Amino acid sequence: MGMPPEDEAQLDARLKEIDSKIAELQSERRRLVETRARSRKPVTAGPPAVQQPEQPQLSEKAIQRQLNMLEWSEFKKKEGEWAFLRTRDGQLVEDLKPIAAFIDKLRKGSRLTVGPYEYVASEDRFLNRYPRATN
Repeated sequence: MGMPPEDEAQLDARLKEIDSKIAELQSERRRLVETRARSRKPVTAGPPAVQQPEQPQLSEKAIQRQLNMLEWSEFKKKEGEWAFLRTRDGQLVEDLKPIAAFIDKLRKGSRLTVGPYEYVASEDRFLNRYPRATN
């Protein structure tokens, strides 16, 4: 014998809320760990060390193609769309892995224009896009 549907719906809603809070806390923890790591780096003279090899520069068309593969949902109250940046387990969405360098720029707070849209990362969980302002 199961639960009444309204109890199950409440449980589902509560679980969703908790998942969201866990993701926020994981994101905040990651930021704090990165901040701590940066503050501990020894100061060295000379040019900064290259941390990882640069990914080959992708063309705007290639980036646009990857972004268009995502499942975009429209915002209810404003113009624009959103898609998930990460999977439930915190990994970068598969379609975004080929353009990880582009996504890193967004995650650092950049607002980048590709094709007809401006892209911005939100809460390190979502990718938002807005129609480009035409002057």
